[in-house]
Amino acid sequence: MLKIIGLACLDLAMLACIIVIPLGLPGAWILLALALLAAWLGGFAAIGWQALALMLLLVILAEILEAILGSAMARKFGASWWGVFGAFAGGFLGAIIGSAILPLIGTLAGAFLGAAAGAVALEAWHQRRLDQSALRAGWGAFLGKLLAALLKVSLAAGIAAYVILRTHR
Repeated sequence: MLKIIGLACLDLAMLACIIVIPLGLPGAWILLALALLAAWLGGFAAIGWQALALMLLLVILAEILEAILGSAMARKFGASWWGVFGAFAGGFLGAIIGSAILPLIGTLAGAFLGAAAGAVALEAWHQRRLDQSALRAGWGAFLGKLLAALLKVSLAAGIAAYVILRTHR
């Protein structure tokens, strides 16, 4: 009975980690810690060091992609390097400002809107006018942030599924 309760708590904790990732919280890292805890409690029989190392690499890769994807998509949508920098800085500053205004939800909205606004603002400043290309750059930055959030949630769901399948035997 104690094992069932423990596994249910693990499952709920992993679900919570997946839910908080789009809010800008370190859910993937906490999920990795939960996987390590589950591996340790199981004597590393169900979840081995190789799997944990792979999970660590995937979480690091997801963090890197999250940091650059908004900017990269802005570039793909025609932004100059000014617009790319604006997307990166705007996403970062937007998350900080959004967190101050409305913790959690504000972080997400601030990061998305900040990336778009930063790309539009610096692209328009660089071109000395606000036109379709600046708006396209902002749209690309927004889509990049959205794609990054979906990527991290998908990665976390995969890690959680692996841990659940390995521990619920």
